[in-house]
Amino acid sequence: MISEKIIADAKFYNKLLAIFFTSEKCDICDELFEKVNKLQIAQKFYLLKLNAVEYLQYSVRFSRGIIPSIGIVSPDGRLLGIIESENLDYIEDRLRDIYSDKDKIVGISPPTPQETIEVNPADFYDIVTYALDGNPLDFRGVEFLKFYSKIHKEYGKVLALTKPAEPLAEFLLTGKKPNLDETYTSNLALNIILEIERDESVKKLLDRIKEDGSVVRSSRNEVKGLLIDQAMVGNALVKLYQDSFDEKYLDLALKVYNWTSSNLSDKLGFRDCKPENELTRAPVYEPLANSEASIFFAKLWAITNDQKYLEDAKKAMNVSYTLGSDIRVLSRVAIAYLKINELVRSTVKVKDDIRVEVVKDNGCSNSEYKYSNSCYKSLEEIKTSI
Repeated sequence: MISEKIIADAKFYNKLLAIFFTSEKCDICDELFEKVNKLQIAQKFYLLKLNAVEYLQYSVRFSRGIIPSIGIVSPDGRLLGIIESENLDYIEDRLRDIYSDKDKIVGISPPTPQETIEVNPADFYDIVTYALDGNPLDFRGVEFLKFYSKIHKEYGKVLALTKPAEPLAEFLLTGKKPNLDETYTSNLALNIILEIERDESVKKLLDRIKEDGSVVRSSRNEVKGLLIDQAMVGNALVKLYQDSFDEKYLDLALKVYNWTSSNLSDKLGFRDCKPENELTRAPVYEPLANSEASIFFAKLWAITNDQKYLEDAKKAMNVSYTLGSDIRVLSRVAIAYLKINELVRSTVKVKDDIRVEVVKDNGCSNSEYKYSNSCYKSLEEIKTSI
């Protein structure tokens, strides 16, 4: 955590913050940090070391996701430079350059769109062509492609040739179970969402939800209330409810939603975190987190039929579509779009159809499917726009 005192001291002494980003998988980071800390020029900065995965609200703003790296930040939250190197001499030179020019560098703040744009579903075919070109997909991309190939049978061969970008995608494609690091709460949620491992994950997940509905990022209990964690845990709780219709899971999902809505909702979308100091004061509408949140909100709408969840789902979807250029974001936007615009309510689980959400009662008889206020005996009767 970067305390208010550190920021206040940096202002008082006219110092810049140098945030050294590390991670559990970085073998050279601790040694490199100590060497940087001993540099004479480093004394001109407030040098701080943060785990980029744990403190995502800072790494999203002040790094490009490369480990190790150093983000040079003004006390009012402007990014003045990023140093991406393991070479100590290069780091020293860049620190000197930035320090010398600190009064000339304007710096950049997180981008904020003036408005969001409506989703064009024609863009979803980019996910298919991305896989056709031999590029790997993450688990949401695989979920979409499984649905697409179910509707368009001729694309079954594409699915068979799809490369996984990570262990979760490999699990969906081959059934090979991943061993997720349960330090992070989002991984516990994924164990439940994808039915990888449930019993132990449920207990641990519930322990990570605070009484007010905020979600703890990891077992370290240092960070809470990040949008991505709120969304992933929300989706896991909805999954638990749909599998059991145990109201305690729905109540918890609504509690997580209420905290998210009260603390992260903004005019254009949902902030990545609650503003805790001047460095996180400017809103960041992180596209991946917003697209996952859109899926969560759309699921709540499907279950409750409350329009406020639908409106929030659209808001999160549109801002992620506006700002996100990553195929991972587009895959999540596609899933959210189908749930929002082509929702099918069913009382039974349906494999590989992302339009379908399981509800306790859909108003139809004999396990029929509810779509647009009509009941259907078969999903094949319900046409899709994609």
